[in-house]
Amino acid sequence: MTSHGGWRISCRLPSLVFDKGMVMYIKVTRRIKTIWINKRYSTKIASSLTGGIYAFWGLIGTLLPMDEVLPQKMSLWLKCLISVSILMAVWCLCFLVVSLAIIGKKRFKVLTVNNGHAVYLQYGNIFSPNEVLDSGKRRNIVIPVNRCFDVHVDNHIVSAQTLHGIALQRLYASGKYSEESLITRIQQLLSRVGYENVSKKDKPEGRCRRYPPGTVAVLPENENVYYFFWALSTFDANMTASTTMQEFTIAVQKLIEACYEKSAGFPVVMPLVGTGLSRTKTDQQDVLKYLVNAFRLNRAEISCDIHIVVWEDIKEEIAISNI
Repeated sequence: MTSHGGWRISCRLPSLVFDKGMVMYIKVTRRIKTIWINKRYSTKIASSLTGGIYAFWGLIGTLLPMDEVLPQKMSLWLKCLISVSILMAVWCLCFLVVSLAIIGKKRFKVLTVNNGHAVYLQYGNIFSPNEVLDSGKRRNIVIPVNRCFDVHVDNHIVSAQTLHGIALQRLYASGKYSEESLITRIQQLLSRVGYENVSKKDKPEGRCRRYPPGTVAVLPENENVYYFFWALSTFDANMTASTTMQEFTIAVQKLIEACYEKSAGFPVVMPLVGTGLSRTKTDQQDVLKYLVNAFRLNRAEISCDIHIVVWEDIKEEIAISNI
């Protein structure tokens, strides 16, 4: 029995070591990727820090004699080589410190606007209360949806894994809505918004009222969580969702207006939109830059904090520090 137990243990140990090794390898690889995609920001800050250190050292040199740091008999070329080596070592150290700091930093303020409000870029999960500065107060969460505002989560029209599907399931779980009552409520909220009736030929399944891109319907889950259902993508006859760049531009502008009119001054949390099922065919980094520039151009219309959230799991793919 003892030998049998020992055999089982001896078999498990290599597996545990291998699993731990793989976990460590994945963590190190992700950190290296994070450092690499943020290299431009790290380089800029490291260069500024190095310049500051050398300026400070130069100031000290005016007050204290530095002639004895290196032997006077040493050749000029060797002194230059040592000086350059020290400069490179200081820069590399600064770069390493900045890079490690970026790995642990999840939020960057990219724009300060009216009344002390700001636009932030951050890594995280839009449904987490920790994405805003005061988690105890109301927050408004932007949920990209298709322009027909479909409400049936069937992993076909609306996938349970998308933000749209997750938000719908949370609304249903709160007990405030059923599918029928939610449709009625959305139609009430959008009663003054024009729409087109889409034929079953053009959209074989789901709802057939198609609203303009950027239309926003505000739906509370509870007193602290309000969803901004934001019409973005369009289904075609093959039930494939897509968004043109022109529609995306219009939708972003309307979202900014909705944040001004409907946020009640409480923070707005929005995902990195324009990717995934909406298929704008635009690089995520470019979308991020566009969103920040759109808020910058409309800074007079911003009356609350804006938190643009990049999903934590793709932290090593998108550099928010470079914006």
